[in-house]
Amino acid sequence: MSALLAINFSSIIFAQERSFQIIDYQAQVEILENGDAKVREIFTYDFKGQFNGIIRSLGLKGSDGLAYFKASLFYPQKRVLEISQEAERDTITFRVYEQSSNEIKSFLIEYQLNNVVTKYNDIAEFYWKFFDADNTSSIDRVNIEVSFPDKTVLADDLKVFGHGPSQGQVSIEEGGVVLYRVERFSSGEMLEARILFPTTLIPNSPRVISENRFDKIMAEELSWAKSSQRQQSAIIF
Repeated sequence: MSALLAINFSSIIFAQERSFQIIDYQAQVEILENGDAKVREIFTYDFKGQFNGIIRSLGLKGSDGLAYFKASLFYPQKRVLEISQEAERDTITFRVYEQSSNEIKSFLIEYQLNNVVTKYNDIAEFYWKFFDADNTSSIDRVNIEVSFPDKTVLADDLKVFGHGPSQGQVSIEEGGVVLYRVERFSSGEMLEARILFPTTLIPNSPRVISENRFDKIMAEELSWAKSSQRQQSAIIF
């Protein structure tokens, strides 16, 4: 599977002889009427040894930056966590501080991306890279949901593409929710989502390009599906 906005993922590591495994990644992405995207991520780690926190790097190219970023411990208890950040070109790296030792913990990361949807004359496009090839951590299970402002949107109104691992799956659920699933997501792999949908769902989006793009995008995806440029896990027409 695979998609646009570069969101690079790196993990932790600030201590000595130890290891960790990310056993689960859940993301809910809500597209707003103004073309922003609210993102809610839960990372579940299995820590072996002592750690001081985790790192989340967000590549913001293709957006107008972040409206906010928050981090909390989600399991075994819920509480807000301290963070620090540093920026380098189009990437912001957040350090989330939480001491852990030989235990399983889940972290809730919440942020809003400004203007990540492009509105053309004939179609709107959400093109988002969840992980790129710089990803240094494997993940046992990946589940990503993308939803839209109008919960009555039909599957026939959506064109959904996934680029990335060959074992990835893409489906459209009730209410037009697009679901991406990957088992055994390896380090060094990328995962993108590309979704085309009616422009009426984002009436207040300022990212407008006055040209028709649907046919060009469909031709591009068909070309990629026939070549080795993308590991095509699923296409829904």
